[in-house]
Amino acid sequence: MLKFLCPYDKMAHVMKKRVIALILAGMLLATGCGQSKDKSSAKKETTDQDAGSDATDTDDPVTDYKASDYVTLGKYKGVEVTLTKDYKDDDAAVKEYEETLIANAGGSYTKDESQKTVRKDSIVNVDYKGIKDGEAFEGGTATDVTIDVKNNKDATQGTGYIDGFTDGLVGAKVGETVNSKVTFPENYSSEKLAGQEVTFQFKVNYICRKITADEVTTDFLKKNFSVDSKQAFYDYAKKKLQQENKTNKAQEAWSLVANAVEANAKVNSYPDGLIDKRLKNYKTQYARQNFTKGMTWKDFYKQYNVTEDQVNKQLKASVEDGVKQELIFNAIAEKEGIKVNKDKYATYLKNQMSVNGQSSEKSYYLLFGSTEQAGKEYVRKIYLAREAIQFCVDNATVNDKK
Repeated sequence: MLKFLCPYDKMAHVMKKRVIALILAGMLLATGCGQSKDKSSAKKETTDQDAGSDATDTDDPVTDYKASDYVTLGKYKGVEVTLTKDYKDDDAAVKEYEETLIANAGGSYTKDESQKTVRKDSIVNVDYKGIKDGEAFEGGTATDVTIDVKNNKDATQGTGYIDGFTDGLVGAKVGETVNSKVTFPENYSSEKLAGQEVTFQFKVNYICRKITADEVTTDFLKKNFSVDSKQAFYDYAKKKLQQENKTNKAQEAWSLVANAVEANAKVNSYPDGLIDKRLKNYKTQYARQNFTKGMTWKDFYKQYNVTEDQVNKQLKASVEDGVKQELIFNAIAEKEGIKVNKDKYATYLKNQMSVNGQSSEKSYYLLFGSTEQAGKEYVRKIYLAREAIQFCVDNATVNDKK
């Protein structure tokens, strides 16, 4: 998916090599995938002065350029792409989707009385307790947890555990209590546990098997899907699958066409100052939204054991990639005479304000520039690029998976 359209994924755990992803995860862009603001009062009070030497009042995006002056366009109308996934809604697909819905609702596993010993690929229900220096430590105890031993993660939630967490479970008998010794990562969020060796004590309650749609209870269906029969659940699943297929198929087509068009084009140079301005603007916005009062970029680098050069080098590469895409599709918009449609832009803007937790156009635009006008010009550039991609999609041949 194009970086300037939806570049940022949230991270549950941050390691040194993924610090750039941390920065990208916290930034708001005019992309359609920003995150709602829910910050503490201390974070809301953060100013540019608090944000360190990278923050200034003139970190506005460069927008006074003609994209076609910097881009050599290749074929962008009539490109042909082939979908990589099947988007079926036949009986087999619906039944498989039913299983997915059940799993996502937390009803994917039940006790398997026939299994008595934990294997490497077992799904096992346990109670566990973390022990350090002979005592249970805070946050290390849980009951009735279903664990995917092979993948070292919670089987229902999908969240991962620290390395070695499930190693001691292999070979354990149902009803037994076994131990696993593990060492927390040096950069673990809790200073008391970071780099420390602890023991996790597991009681094996039972071994699980997947529950099927035929076995699921009516009460479970009522509670989770508001349907009162298995036939109604089937109908619900089919309708939902069809809707999901339509959305996913459109998204894949969008991505494939956009990538094909980008591959056919060449960015010869960048507008003077655009990359550096965009980099500084991104870092300013990240600091505004995520740094506590008084925190600086020096504090950030120290906290994650990285240097300023390491962060800037990797982040700049990502910025250049996004700007490259931005220029290509703005050049197409210029060539095809694609303009800002007042009604469509209003709908787009309303959606972006909602996604980014902004109640006014001014506050939204100020996420992208030191002045409302600067931010507005940047957002309109992104809007036009999106319209240009849609133009390319509308004029493309999209084949189903062969």
